[in-house]
Amino acid sequence: MSNYKYKKILVLGDAGRGKSTFAEKLSNKTSIPHYSTDDFFYRVKFTEVNDREKSVEEIAHVYEQDEWIMEGTTRRLILAGLEKADIIYLLNFKNIIYQYYFLIKRSLTRKYESLNGLLQLLKHVTYKKYKKGYGNHTPPLHELLKPHEQKLIKLSSMKEINRYLDFIN
Repeated sequence: MSNYKYKKILVLGDAGRGKSTFAEKLSNKTSIPHYSTDDFFYRVKFTEVNDREKSVEEIAHVYEQDEWIMEGTTRRLILAGLEKADIIYLLNFKNIIYQYYFLIKRSLTRKYESLNGLLQLLKHVTYKKYKKGYGNHTPPLHELLKPHEQKLIKLSSMKEINRYLDFIN
């Protein structure tokens, strides 16, 4: 069992930034269960979207637990987690080419991923990165994080992530 002091952990970042990998490694080191907002967003993973209110209600049960690691990007599903988290990790790499590489590499291992789906995801992350009139009228993540800066740790490369994980008992 780990002596890691944080028990309610939120891992945020864009698609292809390593949230799932980081959350899984952190979970293995700390024995804290980890979840993905995708598990609540989708009724059938990556194909059938869950009802909005139902997904928020279901994820709220996790946020009420004593220990959790939640990773994801869906704003409505992370809002309560922002308040409840002991610590928030933001995986925020500057290089979009690195992000494209991991998204393409990941798509090759997923049976349900289509070429069209991959192209849509690459378009989405590009528009999001360069703020080209893209969004659903929700505040940008950096705005949502402002009130929580005292518990925010930004990691900006896989090297930084791995170094950080090395120091966790």
